[in-house]
Amino acid sequence: MNHSYKLQSQLSTFLPLLHIINRAPHFPPSSHLIVRHFITLRLTTPSTPKHYINQKHTQSTMTFHGSSTVSGGIPWDELIKFAEEKKAEEAKTGHPAQLNKQQIAAISQLIELVHEIEVEDFWVSDLNQYCQQNKIPTPQFTQETFNQQVYGMPFPRSRVFCNLPSENTKFPQEGRGCETGQQVPTFKKVQKAKNFAAMHALKYLRNEEPAPRGSKRAPSGSQESPAHARIKTEEDSSDGGVSMATPLRSGDHSVPTSTPLASATTQGPTVRERVAGLGERMGFGIPEYYIELDNEKEDTWKGRPIFRHDGRIPENMGVVEGVVGRQQAEILVAEKVLEWLEKEEKNRGDQYSSLMNSTS
Repeated sequence: MNHSYKLQSQLSTFLPLLHIINRAPHFPPSSHLIVRHFITLRLTTPSTPKHYINQKHTQSTMTFHGSSTVSGGIPWDELIKFAEEKKAEEAKTGHPAQLNKQQIAAISQLIELVHEIEVEDFWVSDLNQYCQQNKIPTPQFTQETFNQQVYGMPFPRSRVFCNLPSENTKFPQEGRGCETGQQVPTFKKVQKAKNFAAMHALKYLRNEEPAPRGSKRAPSGSQESPAHARIKTEEDSSDGGVSMATPLRSGDHSVPTSTPLASATTQGPTVRERVAGLGERMGFGIPEYYIELDNEKEDTWKGRPIFRHDGRIPENMGVVEGVVGRQQAEILVAEKVLEWLEKEEKNRGDQYSSLMNSTS
């Protein structure tokens, strides 16, 4: 690791501390000087290599456990070697690698051995709310729980069906939740299986086309009746989590459908794309956008962003209220978030330059 890269890594650790000190007027000036002096010392004083201090311990550890990134750490090289040997075994035999029960149990604690479809946790409540508002009989759920054999070991799995008495049908069904000739998906948790079933039932009631398998973008437009609409920004979404709206079933209450919030064009990234990229780069993560009805009669909406890592984000950042139209509320939230992120990035850059000048 070269000196420049190491310096940047250290700065990324200390800048949040410096940021807090600068924003805390109740700290006396002496505190500011002490913290700055501490950071300067840590950045300019060469440290004794860990491998030299712990050389004897590292050597004895490697004798029994193989190489590790740090002294006393997990021997990752041995784990990688084990995985590569099993992959080579499968390539040679054309069959799954031989594993004993202890190995399977250990691996299952690290990764999911049974693939699960991604599904959000709000579909059951949204389905019940939709049925209440449209005077549709309450959906009924039936549950199946069983052990699924994976590599010869039983793993508890659940499958849930959502029955719509008004339609005399249940979900998931072929074309809506499972492919032709395939079984209905199972889940590790019952609640997740229940939300999966509710999702397909609600999309059927709204006359929405089933999304292609593997698609993570769940439609959420203004047809989500007067209550709250959730817009989930996915980590791997190429457009920063653009939400789409689809038409209602005939006979439903007429509510204008929204057009896409934004679309990627040759003119450059959209506001939400810029928010997603900047949020990830600055360590806040990609936000979700929570939009809910403010005043039904006036069609005004309020909204706010939700970040995974929000420890240093002001409480009211990005909050909007009394905005006419749900789509416009979404846009304003995203614009406010982008404005704050760009300002925060500039502040960090200024602090970085100031710190570099003081240590040169």
